Amino acid sequence: MTKTNPTNQLRLPQFGLTMTEALIAEWAVCVGQSVAIGDLLYVTETDKIANEVIADRTGVIETILVAQGETVPVGSPLATWRSDGSSISDAEQQPPAESAPTQTTPAPIEATAAPVAAPLLASAITGSERIIATPHARKLARERGVDLKSIIGSGPKGRIKAVDVRTADPATESIQAAVPTGSAANMRRIIARRMTESKQQIPHFYLTANAEISELLWLHEGMKNNPELGRLTLTHWIATAVSLALASDGLFRTIYHQNEWLELTEADVGIAVATDSGLYAPVARNLDYGVLGDNAAQINQLIDRCRADDQPTDSLRGGATTVSNLGNYQVAQIFPIINPGQSSILGVGRTQELFRPDDQGAPKLCKELHLVLACDHRVFNGADGARFLETICNYLQQPMLIVAKPRN
Repeated sequence: MTKTNPTNQLRLPQFGLTMTEALIAEWAVCVGQSVAIGDLLYVTETDKIANEVIADRTGVIETILVAQGETVPVGSPLATWRSDGSSISDAEQQPPAESAPTQTTPAPIEATAAPVAAPLLASAITGSERIIATPHARKLARERGVDLKSIIGSGPKGRIKAVDVRTADPATESIQAAVPTGSAANMRRIIARRMTESKQQIPHFYLTANAEISELLWLHEGMKNNPELGRLTLTHWIATAVSLALASDGLFRTIYHQNEWLELTEADVGIAVATDSGLYAPVARNLDYGVLGDNAAQINQLIDRCRADDQPTDSLRGGATTVSNLGNYQVAQIFPIINPGQSSILGVGRTQELFRPDDQGAPKLCKELHLVLACDHRVFNGADGARFLETICNYLQQPMLIVAKPRN
C-alpha cells in the first residue's frame, strides 16, 4: 500500500490576514505530471479574490486529494508529490546501501502565490497551443460550452477575459445574468456565507448623519467636465474624505483580528463594486496623499477591472473600511454589513434637497447627503464612531480641505 509522507504534501496557503478557507477553482496539473519552478499548480477562489498558486521546486504530482470545486480550510493537504522518478512507496521499500550517506527527506514543493506584479492568468495547454485566459473566463467558457481557441482576447497580450466569453456566446447572456452558475454561483455562495458570519460574529452598531454638501456639489459641477480629471464622481470625493479621516487618527485604522487590535499604517479605502459575479471591494491606496484627479483615476481603474473580471491580485486586500455608495438609486439610507477583516463601512444614500432654518430662523435650501457608519464594537465605542463620522462630514462640508489640503 502506498504511504503518504506528510512532508511531501502541498497544502493550501493563507493569502490574506483573514483568509480561513478557499475554493479549489481549477487544477492546472494532473497525476503523474512533472512540474518545474514557476509552473501553475492550481487556482483558488475566496470571497474576495482568485489566486494562482505556483511551484517553487521541481517534482512529480503523485496524488490529488481535493477535487476541483471543493472548499477546504487553510493548511489542508491538497496533493502529494515526489521529487524523483520513483514513487514514494517504491522508495520506501528499497533498503538504503550500507555505504550510502544518511538521506534527508526532500523539502516539499511550496505552494506560493504568484507575484503581485504578474497579471492574474490561467494557461490552458492543448497540444502545443497555449491559451491565456483569466480563471473566471475559463470557467465561464466551460459552463457555456465555448471553445477558447475560437476567441480573440481583448486583454494584454491577447488574454481572454470573461467579457470576451460573454460576447462570444450572446444567446446565454440573459440566462447567465438571471441564474448565476459555476464560478459566479460559487462566488455568491462564499460572499453569502462570509456576510452571514460577519453579521453573527462582528458586533455591529450604526451611526447616522447628514452632511450638508452644497459647497461640494458646486465645486464638483465646476470640476467634473475637466478632461484632466477624467470621470469625476461624488464617490471620489467621499472616498478621499474617508481616507483623510482615517489618516487623522490611528484608531480609525484599527481592526480586530485573532483577539488582537492591529493598527494599519496606511489610510486605504475599499470601494464596493457590484458585478455579475458578485460584490467586490477593491482597495484604493493612499488617497490621503493623492490629489483628487489621481485618486479618481485609481478608483476608476479598480472599478473597471472588477467589472471586467480582471481585478489585480493585491487590490482586494487590506484597508480598515469600505465605502458603499448607492446614491445613484432612490435609496435614502443604507445600513451596510462590515466586510470581514475590516472594522467599519460607510453606507452612502442619495442627496436630498430640503429647507432648514438658518441662523436667523429663515428657511434655507440645503443639500444633504445621508451617511450611515457601521462600526465594529470591539474596536469602536459610540464616541469613537461619532468622531470618525463627524470627521468625514467635516471634510465633505468643507471640500476645499479635500482639494487644497497639503500632502505629507
